Amino acid sequence: MVRYVLTNSGRLAVLQGSPPEIPRVHQVLDGAADDSRVVVAYYGRHQRFEATGEVALVDGQQIPVFQFAYSTAIAE
Repeated sequence: MVRYVLTNSGRLAVLQGSPPEIPRVHQVLDGAADDSRVVVAYYGRHQRFEATGEVALVDGQQIPVFQFAYSTAIAE
């Protein structure tokens, strides 16, 4: 099981297949991720990513990789 790298305001994840405006290495806020998925709010939609089980080496740290799965509208 891959663990997140913790920062002061969230966890880091590598996102694949996301819109180009979302950084590849994304700081995920607490509550927006677990070990199997990540959710990122983007232009009125939730971009949903699923864990690949892979890791990427970023600045000497192993960061879990998540692949875009689908998008849903944010409920109002």
